[in-house]
Amino acid sequence: TTPDLQTETEQLENELFGDIEKQFVNKAPSTSHDDALFVIDRGEKRAVWSDEEECDREISLGDRNITKKLRTGDGDTMSGRQLEVKLRSQFKKIHGTPNWTTGDKTSQSSILASTGHMTQPSKSLPVKKLSVTRCKNLNSRKGAKCVVKSLEFHPAATIGFVAGYSKSLDLFEVDGENNKHLHRHHFANFPIDCAKFTADGSEVILGSKRPHFYTFDLNKCTAIKMAGIRNRPDVHYKNFVLSENGEYLGFQGNDGLFSVFSAKDKQLVKCITHRTRINCSSFLTDNIILTAGHGGFCSLWDMRTWKIINEFQDDGALHVTSIGHSSRHVAVGSDSGVVNIYNKDDIYKTSSKPLRVLMNLTTEVDRTVFNSTGELLAISSKELKHSLRLINLHSLQCVPNWPTSNTPLAHVSDMHFSPNSGY
Repeated sequence: TTPDLQTETEQLENELFGDIEKQFVNKAPSTSHDDALFVIDRGEKRAVWSDEEECDREISLGDRNITKKLRTGDGDTMSGRQLEVKLRSQFKKIHGTPNWTTGDKTSQSSILASTGHMTQPSKSLPVKKLSVTRCKNLNSRKGAKCVVKSLEFHPAATIGFVAGYSKSLDLFEVDGENNKHLHRHHFANFPIDCAKFTADGSEVILGSKRPHFYTFDLNKCTAIKMAGIRNRPDVHYKNFVLSENGEYLGFQGNDGLFSVFSAKDKQLVKCITHRTRINCSSFLTDNIILTAGHGGFCSLWDMRTWKIINEFQDDGALHVTSIGHSSRHVAVGSDSGVVNIYNKDDIYKTSSKPLRVLMNLTTEVDRTVFNSTGELLAISSKELKHSLRLINLHSLQCVPNWPTSNTPLAHVSDMHFSPNSGY
């Protein structure tokens, strides 16, 4: 390049862009981006588009039922900006933060890939009244005119399933509004009595009165039939429980038989026998099993020795029909409708006495379910309509404001809390 041509090029650049060098030399630093040539993105996530008129517009909250619950003591109107903040806060409280918003690129299956995660920790439970909002039925988009025997929320993803005598497993994306149907798998000649997610959420295990059970793989969307044990008609696959560490699977059989399987390869590990007919069971810890049934007898088994370490009779119960537990409490339901709440440490004593005797139900208790924090207990009986109660474990009292006489519960056959207790 000749000197004349270089000089001519510099003059042309100055005319078009100004003297770039002077723009940076001896210029005091500024926090404003108004005159900056480039702005470095520090990772702040901003809305791509915003309508200022919509943000400032006053919105009436009393026009629709779905917005009435957002009202505060300041009135029935709210600006668009305030409504956005309120809705975002409510969504995070229920669902947590989905993986796709945090840039987590962990590979997931086609069913799990489109969902967020329900791992947001819940706030402390109110002492007196519980705020409850009626959401859309989970299976409203793919219902069946058959009894629903099992429902459960996925331990991590915003997925739930419904299963029962329709012989089908239906998976839904849980959002409380649309509840998009994700997948249906039909099991021929297999009315489903019990179904549960495994601890890692990769499978659903399904049981029935049939002499076999199924596993459904969420990653491959395929079902595998697991043959029952030969020459053991006393082993049943209708009712089962899973250990919290995901290692064991326990089936309740005839004459007090409790069969422990490996949850990984579905092979029999050990059979133990409760002293009477067994009605319910639970893995209290990674090594302790609680079995209970006729006569009100409850037995604690140590899986390291496969021996009973303690046995007690449930206070005032003729037959124990349901067991639930949290980190601090054990709830034992009976055929008379009475539910006894024990301190978890006290059941290792021969003469265990309950902390509280609940007499809110009058027929056989089928379900005793704690929420993830152990602050709330749900108890129910399928024999009478609307027989469901919520118990606040802080006060050991029944929640007074829900359910109401207008709550459409009908006969409750199963119930479950989502991982962060949003549902």
